[in-house]
Amino acid sequence: MKTIYKKLLFLFVFLPFSVLAQSSLEGTVVDSKSKQPIPGVNVIIKGTPNGTSTDFDGKFKLPKVNKGDVLVFSYIGYVNQTITFASQKMVAISLEEESNQLNEVVIQVGYGSAKKKMLLGLLLW
Repeated sequence: MKTIYKKLLFLFVFLPFSVLAQSSLEGTVVDSKSKQPIPGVNVIIKGTPNGTSTDFDGKFKLPKVNKGDVLVFSYIGYVNQTITFASQKMVAISLEEESNQLNEVVIQVGYGSAKKKMLLGLLLW
């Protein structure tokens, strides 16, 4: 009988600590210029396979986040942003557009490909 009480006492004492050690994080991701929500942004805990992506309204919910985890927000055409989780419940992230310039454009024509200046010459011919 004493062992049952000891086991129950152990569960009631240490179970809340394990539950409180992890929390969830909610937030929204928007474009820094237009303030419009960005759907499909990857939200990943750095160094783990845990992550999620934003919904159509730019909102996400990431469970099992520990204090001190580094979160990476990434989306094609935008600069990646990282934040450190400090037990907050909600965050608002604004991503900036990447300012890369394209040097060359390749257009697929039928089954082959041609550069822009070659295609322009063919069209004028």
